[in-house]
Amino acid sequence: MIKKGILSVIAIGTLAISAYAADKVITPESLSLRKTNIVDESKAAPIDAKYNAPAPGAAKTIERSYENAPPLIPHSVDGLLPITIKNNACLGCHMPAAAKSVGATPIPESHFTDFRPTTAVKDGKVIKDGRAVANATDVTIAKFKKLKKLNPARYNCSQCHVPQANVKPLVKNNFKPIFSSDKLKHKSDLIKVIDQGVK
Repeated sequence: MIKKGILSVIAIGTLAISAYAADKVITPESLSLRKTNIVDESKAAPIDAKYNAPAPGAAKTIERSYENAPPLIPHSVDGLLPITIKNNACLGCHMPAAAKSVGATPIPESHFTDFRPTTAVKDGKVIKDGRAVANATDVTIAKFKKLKKLNPARYNCSQCHVPQANVKPLVKNNFKPIFSSDKLKHKSDLIKVIDQGVK
């Protein structure tokens, strides 16, 4: 009896959707947020974004999107990007030794930390931190080591940190972050809480 009732509801729902969809023509353009053909984007133009941010040193920091989120770049990046293997202009102001004197946000401790365990293969066995393990995934997330210099994995700043543009969002964002402390709206404590829930 219950099965027949469920099947009846599904059948009625399917008929209602079919009747509604019969009046609607679904096109490749109607599926796209940019209202361009999603099958052929050869004529799709990028958004005309205006990056009219103030010069470095003149901008106010932007509240983080969520606790310990990578901070957004509040200033102009003209002449600073792209970052290359020979040049990273961000480091001139944001390295901890220089940041305070120029009023920049210092690169956090987490960027001077190696979170990857030391692994090697010896006699067909994976050796991690000096001991044999069943496989390379047997690692402890809480184990990390401090470095005396910037972790090379963190060198490409624009991989996570992005400048802001005056553009209208294609989808409304209703997300409201909750911070455990007001100071974390503009600061990171990631290195202190990285192993939260692991120990």
